[in-house]
Amino acid sequence: MRRCSGVPRPVLPHEDGPALLRTEGLTKQYGRQTALDRVSFFAAPGEVLGLIGPNGSGKTTLLETVAGLLPADAGRIVWKGQILPAGCRRKVMFYLPDGIRPYQDQPVARVLSFFAAVYQRSSEHIANIISALSLTPI
Repeated sequence: MRRCSGVPRPVLPHEDGPALLRTEGLTKQYGRQTALDRVSFFAAPGEVLGLIGPNGSGKTTLLETVAGLLPADAGRIVWKGQILPAGCRRKVMFYLPDGIRPYQDQPVARVLSFFAAVYQRSSEHIANIISALSLTPI
């Protein structure tokens, strides 16, 4: 592999501590239909990831499996270097499916408060998120 001069080499999680989140060989099947086929990726602290693909490509299945809402047929989820069982994932991650949309005139704070209660987050935690993401005006 040729290196480009002046372009820094990416730092992989194992080189600078563990990844924040890692999936390893995640597989999910519905009968004979494979929705996820050994999906592996990692997210480093502070990194923002996005999933792009056509309808039916497995984006929602992946997110729901990572969040612990769907059981995986194989693979594992690792959080900060430790295997994270499905029942413990709600303590470290938040998943809001796009099918659950608030009313257009509903303030963000009300929607966040509802999901904060579901995920057992404090009012202070929600206030910090609203502030950090500059959501106060909306």
